[in-house]
Amino acid sequence: MSQNDSGSDRGSVSRTTGGDVSPTDELARDRDTEGRSYRHYASEGADSYHPGQPRIVTVGSEIVNPAFVGAIYGSDHGDFRNRDHLSPRLPVLRRDPEEYDSDDFAWSIAERPEGSTAELSFSTPTNENQPRYDHGREHVTEFVPDESGRYTLRLDAPDGTHTQTIYAVPEPTDPDAGRPRVELDATLEGNEFSVGATPKLAPSRDSTTLRLDVTFLVDDRDSLSEDAISVNDTTAHIPLDALDGESARLHAVAYDGNRPSVVDTVELSPDGDVSLPNRPPSWLDDSVIYEIFTRSFHGERGKTDFDVLTDRVEYLDELGVDVVWLTPVVPSVSGAMDLSGGGPHGYDTLDYFDVAPDLTPSGTTPIEAYRQFIEACHDRDIRVLFDLVANHCGRDHEFFQASIEEATDRAGKWPHVESWDDESKYYDWFHRVHQSRYDGAGEQVEPEPRVTGFYDHLHMPNWNYDNLAVREHMLAVADFWSGEIGVDGFRCDIAWGVPHDFWKDVREVVRANNSEFLMLDETIPHDASFAENEFDAHFDTAEYTETAHAVARGEVEAFELLEAVKARTDKGFPDYTRLLNATENHDEKRLLNEAIHAGAYDDPESVQRACWAAGVALPGVPFVYYGQERAISRHGENRHLGPCDPRENDVRPGGMQRAFMNWDEYDEDHFQFYKRLIDRYHDLDALKPAAELEDVWHQSTDNVLAFGRDASDLDDVSGPERVVAIVNFEDGDPAQVQLPAAVDTTDVITDEDVAVEHNGTTTTVKVETIAVLETPTFDPLGETVVEWRNDSKYRRRNAYDMPTHETFDEACFDLQRFEVREFADSYQFVFEFDAIENVWNRDRGFSLQFPQVYVRDPDAEYGALNAAAGVNATFESVYQRRVLARPEGLVSVETGHGSLIGTGGAETLTDRDAILVWASKDDLPDPRTVEITPLVAGYDAKHKYDVRQTTTKATDWTFGTGQIEGTPPNVLDLITPAGVDRDDALAPFVDGVARIPFRSVD
Repeated sequence: MSQNDSGSDRGSVSRTTGGDVSPTDELARDRDTEGRSYRHYASEGADSYHPGQPRIVTVGSEIVNPAFVGAIYGSDHGDFRNRDHLSPRLPVLRRDPEEYDSDDFAWSIAERPEGSTAELSFSTPTNENQPRYDHGREHVTEFVPDESGRYTLRLDAPDGTHTQTIYAVPEPTDPDAGRPRVELDATLEGNEFSVGATPKLAPSRDSTTLRLDVTFLVDDRDSLSEDAISVNDTTAHIPLDALDGESARLHAVAYDGNRPSVVDTVELSPDGDVSLPNRPPSWLDDSVIYEIFTRSFHGERGKTDFDVLTDRVEYLDELGVDVVWLTPVVPSVSGAMDLSGGGPHGYDTLDYFDVAPDLTPSGTTPIEAYRQFIEACHDRDIRVLFDLVANHCGRDHEFFQASIEEATDRAGKWPHVESWDDESKYYDWFHRVHQSRYDGAGEQVEPEPRVTGFYDHLHMPNWNYDNLAVREHMLAVADFWSGEIGVDGFRCDIAWGVPHDFWKDVREVVRANNSEFLMLDETIPHDASFAENEFDAHFDTAEYTETAHAVARGEVEAFELLEAVKARTDKGFPDYTRLLNATENHDEKRLLNEAIHAGAYDDPESVQRACWAAGVALPGVPFVYYGQERAISRHGENRHLGPCDPRENDVRPGGMQRAFMNWDEYDEDHFQFYKRLIDRYHDLDALKPAAELEDVWHQSTDNVLAFGRDASDLDDVSGPERVVAIVNFEDGDPAQVQLPAAVDTTDVITDEDVAVEHNGTTTTVKVETIAVLETPTFDPLGETVVEWRNDSKYRRRNAYDMPTHETFDEACFDLQRFEVREFADSYQFVFEFDAIENVWNRDRGFSLQFPQVYVRDPDAEYGALNAAAGVNATFESVYQRRVLARPEGLVSVETGHGSLIGTGGAETLTDRDAILVWASKDDLPDPRTVEITPLVAGYDAKHKYDVRQTTTKATDWTFGTGQIEGTPPNVLDLITPAGVDRDDALAPFVDGVARIPFRSVD
């Protein structure tokens, strides 16, 4: 338990700073200067001022919150993403708090690595020409570590002293390389918690030269001591009594020697319960999200209110969506001004605790109107996302206006500020720089220190999160809507413009109100860092959405959508977090518009349907932007007012992204396609985010996207466990696709048989837009060149002693069958064992085996005799090629002397205990003309050559050979020529090393 200097518990708050509302006064009715009634909101926040979880950073990384939001002014901070700082938590949350006193908080560095000279900073200048305004309170600090190691920061607060740990790893040698991942799970076994970490390298970093370490970190806020934790490899053990009667958080990070992973967290309860606070709400994995540009949903200008929205909930239910996201419903500048930049979008907030008057039907209060909408949605099991704009507000917000001492009306939309009121409590609530602001004509709009804005827009001033009063105000906003009003989640606008530590606080506030609350970020481009105890789901605009638009314009092939999804893992997004497969939203052009204007397709609607269908079938959360299901780009009415309307961005001539909903005229077949696919999605767990993505063998001359989805590892699977999804991007025509004959040809979307031809080992199917077909396996099809079985009288495992560690199953090295297959572009080798257990949870499905194939051209007079380093064996004849398959998935094709020729891949087969290894045909000779020896060694990533060794007597991690003279081979099993026993093939040990024979394929 963290204690203050006087020894009191961390949960005690000695006094309340600012305001006159106590934590127990959750809602108070006040009146403003004109007598209007409003709610003054106050609630409990954190249980102390402790600044939060330990941080893992790299040397030189900036825990800094720049003044600007957006790529502007050529600053060396780029577009200022990954903004952060270190702030106290706030135990009391009030709507309109007074400023905290200067001496309330003091930061210092208590411990630092040897050689470090790093210091804490405050209001770090964004660049030399535009230094940030510093209010001088130094409540929120910034930090840049200069040495690797552990830093301990001290915060002296009103409730005592707290410490926060910063761990710095060395500066990455390759900052653009893929990022590792880690995932925690925990169980209580007797009186001890067992917390297991599953680390994974980024796919592009799969290499035997990399070591992946896991570090467990206690949380400085909790009573759990580091000394109470014992770690065995990737498992931490914590005695139940070490919790001292309080819940405790344990964090873990994976490190590949270059970059750290996103931290994962487990919370351990003294009653034995375990929770994973970093997981999305369970309902998200069965959901389709629907976004509405609120003031366009009626279909006519100025007619949308909550009566209209509530009446249309029945339509949302009919369509089958599960979550509705309304663009902002709070009072705003733009909500009442249809000529503002992007129409009445609502992203320039005037009041964070109310609902816009224009959306409020007569006879009801604004908040009550919104509540009725929420209730109507909940009655139909539809959840509601509130659009939270935490980065900036509108220029007419009363707090911003209160910071102005004198203003003058001039030409243009906004009065020019002549002077600021630096005595106003709100003066420091907005980010400022020491610079004046001028308009295009050179007139001063704001004097120094002028306010910054989102992309420095004048009408959207940025909140200053260095000010604790701002932080408290915005946390109270999050608490109000998630608790008092009861929305189900936040879509967080410009999440990348707000410091990470604020979002960590928001996550704790909303989850205290609703354990299934959803946090959805807008970060463009997406960034895995926001998955660290902040957000459950993420925009994927720069990758998935923009790729879909490029497909619609005919600029890239459909397979790029698959590559965009695969890239998420390499960027370090944890497997449990979720990304949106959105093809459009209110900030992007309509995809159908893109297809129509590009002219690459005769039937643009077909490619729009295909792009959206791919987003339903690929891993991710399906997403619909209002009107796309009704082909709004064809049948809707644009918000643009004609020649006198200057708008050219979000509302522009020919643009339909914020158009009025086309209720009367629409494409019924187009609508039914959306409705049917959404309906079937709910019944098919194999299409949902948790199902694995698999490669699928297929052939087609048409423009198709084909992939597999595997839900066989999930519990209580609805629908088939394994499916092949085919999406047709042909221009309005059916596509024909050749698949393995094992794939069922009944489309589970339509229940129609789509087969057009059966040809022994293959089947050809016809696909209109999408077909989803059940398959028993993803074992790819190929012509079998050879199939060998081991026929010894006894199993090979009887010839050696297994390592004594419990990791090793005695049957996992018994090679029972070997097969060679030929494909159009590759050769594949199947190693089938008695058993395969993926004890270390490697991505490719196996952990212990090291399959190898040696290929000999009998007509060649050159080659090598020695097996790969570490195997300790030779061959009876020279060979020219070898294929080595390591469990990380890295397959190397080498010459007999070890020179790399090419690479391949490996994975386990889902229907039996077999490892599939493949390599390009360009790198190997025709197997019909060669001799082959397949063998298996044990894999040991800690050994110099990755081969697990044999010793006279078995140890925990080595195999035992008994009293054998010479150099025993580290070959655990192999396929031998007919009539040659495996033991004899590995025999003459007394001669020095074994001389292994080859077997002819003929």
